[in-house]
Amino acid sequence: MRRTAPVRKVARKAVSRGIKPNADEQAYWDTLGDICMGCGRHGGTVVHHILANAPGKGSRRDHMLVVKVCPGCHNMGTSSVHLLGSEAAFLAKTGVDLVAIAVANRDDYLLGELL
Repeated sequence: MRRTAPVRKVARKAVSRGIKPNADEQAYWDTLGDICMGCGRHGGTVVHHILANAPGKGSRRDHMLVVKVCPGCHNMGTSSVHLLGSEAAFLAKTGVDLVAIAVANRDDYLLGELL
């Protein structure tokens, strides 16, 4: 009978996927509507966190630096931002600058709160 090595338990760090948006961030998401910023499709959008903001897997995503996109533009389509690997590649392929849209939306929202 062959002996197997004991299973080692690895300590897991809290990564961005496990950190949910707080009430203020969720309120901001609610203002973004339900239109895909990639293709203009209405309905069924998901929140896309800007990839450039989180260079390492252990870093926390900025829940205020997001755009709403359809699943096809997010990670399901042949020209999706996750399949292409970056917002820069998405911009080159589609002509849509998701980073600029996310920054403009966030800044407009935050300026509105300050007024």
